[in-house]
Amino acid sequence: MTHEFDGKRYKEASVHQREWGTKLIAELDLRGTERILDLGCRDGALSAQIADLAPDGEVAGIDASRGMIDAAQSRVRKNLRFLQMEINELNFVEQFDVGFSNATLHWIKDHRRLLRNAGCVLREGGRLRFNFAGEGNCSHFFSVIREAMSVKEFAVHFAGFDWPWYTPSVEEYSALMEGSGMADGRVWGENADR
Repeated sequence: MTHEFDGKRYKEASVHQREWGTKLIAELDLRGTERILDLGCRDGALSAQIADLAPDGEVAGIDASRGMIDAAQSRVRKNLRFLQMEINELNFVEQFDVGFSNATLHWIKDHRRLLRNAGCVLREGGRLRFNFAGEGNCSHFFSVIREAMSVKEFAVHFAGFDWPWYTPSVEEYSALMEGSGMADGRVWGENADR
């Protein structure tokens, strides 16, 4: 299911996501020639930062939200492009050196499929670097929401409600990666809630 966002409003409300992403980008240790896929590129701000670090490479940002892709289009340049695409509909085969995603993948429910598809986009020796909400993130928010959903007058409206986020524990995601053929991957937890 696609969640639609207003890309222009997102720019005003995404200070923390940009902060987390900038830290993640600094850890990529790029040579400048890589082909990089940004999964869930949102308004393209982080994709543009990556493109600055890969002047002789290429960055492709994908997002399922038309509003986000529309906002990102103003950043297009020689080594940076954007495509509206569902993450779990990836159809690239061995085209990228790096798969990158920041503060997006908790919106994806089927991570077994995600990991399989993300692995397929990588060239020989390629790597994935993801950051997304895991178990314990936004715990106060989730607690308040669950409590409100259980109040008698609201509960009827949430019958059959499917929680939109996947927030696994480190152990659960480590096992999922290993089961997906990524035994050399590393998973760790870090709570950067505000």
